[in-house]
Amino acid sequence: MSSASLLEKISSEKSLIKAWRKLDKSNPDSHGISGVTIEQFKKNYEERIASLSQELLGGNFQFSPTRAVAILKKKDKYRPLQIPEIKDRIVLKSIALELETHFKKKLSKSKGVSFAYQKGLGVKDAIKKMGLLYNNGNPIILEADIKNFFGKVDKNTLLTKDIFPNLPDTSLNELISEGLSQPLNGVSSLTESEAKAFENINSGIPQGNALSPLLSNIFLSPFDIYLKQNNFQLIRYADDFVVLCKNEKQALDCFNKASTFLKKELGLELYELSSEKSAIIDPKKDRFVFLSVEFDGNAFFPSAESFEKLKNKLRSVCALPKNRINLLELLTKVKNRVEGWVSAFYYTDMDRYVEELDYFVDRQVLLGARKFEWRMTSESKGELPEKYRNGKRFKDCLSREQRAGSGIPLAVDILKRMRDKEEKKLKKNAT
Repeated sequence: MSSASLLEKISSEKSLIKAWRKLDKSNPDSHGISGVTIEQFKKNYEERIASLSQELLGGNFQFSPTRAVAILKKKDKYRPLQIPEIKDRIVLKSIALELETHFKKKLSKSKGVSFAYQKGLGVKDAIKKMGLLYNNGNPIILEADIKNFFGKVDKNTLLTKDIFPNLPDTSLNELISEGLSQPLNGVSSLTESEAKAFENINSGIPQGNALSPLLSNIFLSPFDIYLKQNNFQLIRYADDFVVLCKNEKQALDCFNKASTFLKKELGLELYELSSEKSAIIDPKKDRFVFLSVEFDGNAFFPSAESFEKLKNKLRSVCALPKNRINLLELLTKVKNRVEGWVSAFYYTDMDRYVEELDYFVDRQVLLGARKFEWRMTSESKGELPEKYRNGKRFKDCLSREQRAGSGIPLAVDILKRMRDKEEKKLKKNAT
């Protein structure tokens, strides 16, 4: 009996359900161009996946256009994301999980330095490794940024040279190529600055695509090996990387070697040192942020920018008009945002934010609930502490009793739950 082809493997309901379960669902409102959200897909995902499996196996599956989303990075600079439909994300994730097994040996050579799209690893592991290296006599950090990495990777050369020749059959080749070349919709609705970020992106690998992190790891594997062989303490997360160094001289040497290697071997360029993108940093003197986590030489904590982004998202949800959201949906969205953010940073010193976050939620939910004619007496309301009023006279917010009734747990309680869970896990592994 012949073994299943790669196409048959990724198309099975079992593989697609596994891919669905591994999708990032931190934002249940995330959607493609059709508007179908993760939350909506979830309601009958088994039926949808069964249909998806039949389409793939029958050769009738086609990727849909992606949705253009420009994420503000700094000032007028945007990150161009190409957001696929939920069904397309599942197919791409299933392909990525299958490819991972065939490139396991190659990816293992990046063990200890690459943390994105590595089984069992993530941002938390990268940050913990950074802390370990820093405390072991590497107090200087080289922060370097590759110019337009995803746009500069020639995907056709990557596929024909590194991917397709290393697969056991060709049944996935066309699907992979199509999955990396989906039409892009929605650019016309963006501002001029946002739309500019999408210029000349067709030759690169798309950001927002489930295949891109894996492909970036495969493409940058020679870079990982080179720095390891030269005894540099690299920490890389997709195209973002830092190197922990003993002194500034070593950091400068690393930058020069890394820059030369990337240009000569991979056709990539680093931003110049002392620029906004690349620098040699002493975190006890200079502000340093990596993967939205700030480090001051003593503690790791969520960056101020990350906290502001969360607050802006919560404001947006609570400001939605009645014709677009009901009270239960509003409370659920706020709950999901808060839990997702705390879960992303629970291992850092985020205690500095939780009180402010809880009062911010209490204030915003009160404002959002008013549109539903939710009236309260002055005795039933809570009161914002003076330091969280931002100079304004408004002080009304939910009371703790009302917060409990809203179904939105306190950030301080989510944090404690996450840390208790981690402690139990560590104790279990130790026994």
